[in-house]
This record gives sequence, C-alpha cells and structure tokens, in this order.
Amino acid sequence: MYEHLLGVAMLRAGQVFGAAASLLSALGADPRRRGAWVDAATAYAATERLDLAMWLLAHVVSGFEDIGPHTSPYPKDSPRAAEAHNRLVAVRRQHLQHVDELRFLDLRTAVDAEIREHLGDEPLGTERLLLHTAALISLGEAQDALEPFDRAAALLEEDGWPVAGTTLEQMARIRIAAGPAQERDEVLALLRRTAPHSEVLARLHRPTLLERRMGEQEASFEALLLTTEAERGQQSPREPLEQLRLRARASEHPEPYREALSRLDGHRRRGQHDAG
Repeated sequence: MYEHLLGVAMLRAGQVFGAAASLLSALGADPRRRGAWVDAATAYAATERLDLAMWLLAHVVSGFEDIGPHTSPYPKDSPRAAEAHNRLVAVRRQHLQHVDELRFLDLRTAVDAEIREHLGDEPLGTERLLLHTAALISLGEAQDALEPFDRAAALLEEDGWPVAGTTLEQMARIRIAAGPAQERDEVLALLRRTAPHSEVLARLHRPTLLERRMGEQEASFEALLLTTEAERGQQSPREPLEQLRLRARASEHPEPYREALSRLDGHRRRGQHDAG
C-alpha cells in the first residue's frame, strides 16, 4: 500500500525513476494490488523503458491466468483492463517509432561517414559537416550513449573548422548532453561571450536547491535501475552500460553512476578470475 501510493506521488512529481522503483516494490509485495501494474508501466514508459512497460501492460491485458499464480487483478471486460489495453497499444506504437528513428539515424550517419571516406582529403564543406554532426547528435540523444556525441565533437574539433556560430552551438549541445563538465563550462562561457542570445543558452535551466536535491535522488534511483538491467543482461534500444557511462561523465550528480560502474567492473573482474 505504502509503496504504491509513494510511487504514484513520485510519478506525479516527475521523479520517474524513484516512482518505477517504488511501484516495482509494490508489485513484489502484492502482485494483485489493483492499479499498481498500470501505474508501474506508466512509470517505466516515462523512464523510456518501453520494453518493460509493454511487458507489464501485456500481463494485465492478457489476464495472465495461464502464466502462474500472480494473475491480473482485472477482469478481462473491466474498464481498467480496457485502459491497460489502450496504453499498451500506445506504448507499442511509441516503441516502434523509436526503433524506426534509431534505424534511420544509424543509416544516415553511416552514409555520412562513407561520404567523408570517399572524399579523402577533399574539403567536406561547412554545410555537409553541420548536417553530419547534427545527425550524430540526434543519434546520441536517441541511443542515450556517449559514442555518437564523441564522434560529433571530434569532427567539429578538426583543424581548420572555426568553433563559432552554428558550430559553437552544436559543440555546446554536445558538451551539455555528454560532458565532460570542464569542457561544457568552457564552451558555454565562449557562447555567452560571442552569442549571448543563443537558443542553446535560452534553453538552459538553473535548478533550484529543491530541484537539485530531487535530482540527486533521481540519480541514485536511475543508477540502481541501470545497474540491475546491466547485471541481468537486459537488451533494449538503450544499453544500460552506455547510459551509465554517459551519466558518469555528463550528469550534474555523477557519483551514483560512477559507483555503479565501479561495482559492475568489480563483478566483471571477479567473474573473469573465477572463470580462469
């Protein structure tokens, strides 16, 4: 009861990772608790774990009498079962859109890389460069991973490209999303001096003390969730290890992610030692 109510409150407050953890605990304590399945799926969808959200909703929609003793709390013809079914359809559509977006961006960046390789020493041209780095930034955002951001930064930092104007704004987007913190602060300081009315600066938000504390709590919950996924070897469009690496370098609260990576690395080394 307590975990369910706390999870709903956290979800409404925007603490989606804390909500997911609390609602999962509620299901563990009482799998027949009405509403917890759909609420947990809503929380996981908010964390962009669409595969887990679909798994939770599919259990509720199917009635899951044939799976085991933990059956759905909803009769198949109840309004809540219909609500769960409608949410499942919406989450499946969202998941397919995300997968299609990733495929498109993968193909787009691969084509751009082939063009650069084909050109050899011939100048790429500012317009083509910016289109390529913009696609890499979009891919980094979609994958929630470091590697595309680092590839985009490396292109922008090549000799001969002035880091000013649009290239500076793109570099600022990269450093905001993927760090490191020192380079982020340097590029933002340069952007403030040269383009104080930049849209990138306009979108920045200075958190309040309360928001920082909530952010610290969310970082701990997210690190725990990602660690659990990594340990279980769960596969999804967003790889938990890559997300941990990105957060460890770029988050305003990197400590939980760094601790999680250190713990996972220790487990991996012990596993290799035992296997040897």
